[in-house]
Amino acid sequence: MYKILGADGKEYGPVSTDQLRDWVAQGRVNAQTQVQESGRTEWKPAGQVPELGALFGISAPPPLPSGAPPLMKPQRPAAKQQGLAILSFVLGICSFVLCLSALSGIPAIICGHISRSRAKRLPQQYGGAGFAMAGIVLGYVSILFSFVVLALLLPALAKMKQNAPQFQNQPQWRGEVHRLSCENNLRQIGLAFKVWALDHNDRYPFNVSTNEGGTLELCKVGPDGFDENAVAHFRIISNELGVTSLMVCTKDQTKRAAANFASLRPDNITYRLRTGTNINSDNPHEVLAVCPIDGNQLFCDGNVRKAPRPKP
Repeated sequence: MYKILGADGKEYGPVSTDQLRDWVAQGRVNAQTQVQESGRTEWKPAGQVPELGALFGISAPPPLPSGAPPLMKPQRPAAKQQGLAILSFVLGICSFVLCLSALSGIPAIICGHISRSRAKRLPQQYGGAGFAMAGIVLGYVSILFSFVVLALLLPALAKMKQNAPQFQNQPQWRGEVHRLSCENNLRQIGLAFKVWALDHNDRYPFNVSTNEGGTLELCKVGPDGFDENAVAHFRIISNELGVTSLMVCTKDQTKRAAANFASLRPDNITYRLRTGTNINSDNPHEVLAVCPIDGNQLFCDGNVRKAPRPKP
């Protein structure tokens, strides 16, 4: 005789082997159903009881008897989410094939890191780690290729600089160089925040408590909406930034890059930083940082755009 633990958590029985055979045939008991043999205290899967092993596989169930345990419903594993990983792979291909390293290479790296981090933390919910890794590799390769091309072009640019001094002195040319340099600084800052957030549940440092290594308690938002304690937030991502010069716009004559992050002060930072719970990767259209010199805006999705001119 055996006791049966039904799918509803209730005990049924004691039942005979013949009754148990009927329930197996009806799909109400399977090899994983917990059973308890008479005279014993432990529960074990029915498939591990030698006397019951031959019962499984019986078909053509008889009419439903009264008092039988509820029908076992097969559980289908939920499909894993891998949309972000595939997006990283597609962006990586575009950056490598179409040489769009700035436009799609950096987003491919960011999406890839986020996807791999999610798959590592929640493997039952997120998948596509292979796509994410491919997107990361292609993104880095495209950026590296861009640096190689730039290195090859630098001698030609230097020669052009020597042969056309009158062109270099034109304000439009100098302004374009400063603008591109400022945009690059902001993109690198955005990428540094993204990489830091990968190890902190996709949260930027100003949304993570100081007890967890963030700067939440150090936020000091001014009346203009910008944080007046940007030094603390930039210091916490110093490993991801690498150099202090990224925080100074080349057009800003009032600021100088700090010698190191330990000596970082407000007069070593050009860019204004916005903080708050709404400033995160879930709100890609929120502005993360602004250059008060060129008017460039860094968004939470990593894009940099010129601030629109106010209407007269």
